[in-house]
Amino acid sequence: MSITTTVSSRSPEALLSFTTNTATSLLPCSKKFKKSNAPIHKFNTKFNLPPLNEFIATVFKRSKLSPCVCLVSLIYLQRLKTSLPSHARGDIDTPYRLFLAAILTASKFLSETGTCLTSQAIVVMTDYVYTPRDVNLMERSFLGLIKYNLFVNVEAIKEYLDIHGKTLEMDLVEDVLDQQRL
Repeated sequence: MSITTTVSSRSPEALLSFTTNTATSLLPCSKKFKKSNAPIHKFNTKFNLPPLNEFIATVFKRSKLSPCVCLVSLIYLQRLKTSLPSHARGDIDTPYRLFLAAILTASKFLSETGTCLTSQAIVVMTDYVYTPRDVNLMERSFLGLIKYNLFVNVEAIKEYLDIHGKTLEMDLVEDVLDQQRL
């Protein structure tokens, strides 16, 4: 006998709203764009970012992320928030970058043979707002900020859902599979 565990989402809207609120509440961020000497990407720039909830909705729709990947990314964002120093501040696009880094990392952590997101896929899904180099840097920085603390077990998921499950409208579903020996 074995048990399979999956995460079920009853409301994509609740997940979108919670993810947006989580990303915007991680740390205080500037409301204005800083002038930079960095080259501007030829397709788009962070100056053309849509509202965060629209950005996240687009990524969710285009990536077809499983509820489990979304949940693990939220756990990673929580870990990030608890590890940030109180004086940490971000740029106007920091919530976008942290969201992307979290879903990319969660997707890779939960991946089974090539089913995860890639930096290039993120670039395309976000209409070239960021370059592959930007996304790779986001991921590496994010991993450093969470101190490579990637492991998420079923107990961590249960604890997170005990606290936020009603708001997220998500459930942990455990199925018992009866395996008969041949």
